[in-house]
Amino acid sequence: MNKIIIDLLRHGDVAGGQKLRGKTDDLLSQLGWQQMNAVIEGKTIPWQKIISSNLRRCQDFSIEVSTQFSLPIEVFDHFQEIDFGLWDGQLLSELYKGDDADPLFQFMQSPLSITPPDGEPYKDFKARVLTAWHDLLASLAKDKIEHYLVVTHGGVIRAIISEVLGLSEENLSRIEVPHACLSRITQYENSPASLSFHNASL
Repeated sequence: MNKIIIDLLRHGDVAGGQKLRGKTDDLLSQLGWQQMNAVIEGKTIPWQKIISSNLRRCQDFSIEVSTQFSLPIEVFDHFQEIDFGLWDGQLLSELYKGDDADPLFQFMQSPLSITPPDGEPYKDFKARVLTAWHDLLASLAKDKIEHYLVVTHGGVIRAIISEVLGLSEENLSRIEVPHACLSRITQYENSPASLSFHNASL
């Protein structure tokens, strides 16, 4: 039976402090590079191709791995993090002590119940992520590629895992996706995808 494996890797720590980052395009910090490099150091690399979000905190590491291991790379704009609108790029410490504290907390607990001011509705975010996800699964089967690495964001990974496990949006906050978190999705031919592991190592 044919099998497809997709490893989902969240970017590492980002320079500039603890911000709410969606479209904000900050770079990995020194710690972030250490976290990402620890994923591959001393490991046998199983991937045949890399898919990356277009944001630098994902793309810079993806390019480095692609170069180091001579792997093809493709950038998927649809795997970009949700746009937090007026909250985007702001320090969390400032947001949680201002007038936006209550709506931000509500969004984090139930993203369908509220949209960040001038931001992307969660249903639209989830639709673009899952459209790209299903297109990716279809292309893998067609191209006979067995093992991909997708370097992306916490919100994207939660959306994909919730789809695989059939979780509601109200339970998204229960999925912890720390920096450099590695999760594996496996799909056998003509069968639903399954979560093989979460926040583990190669």
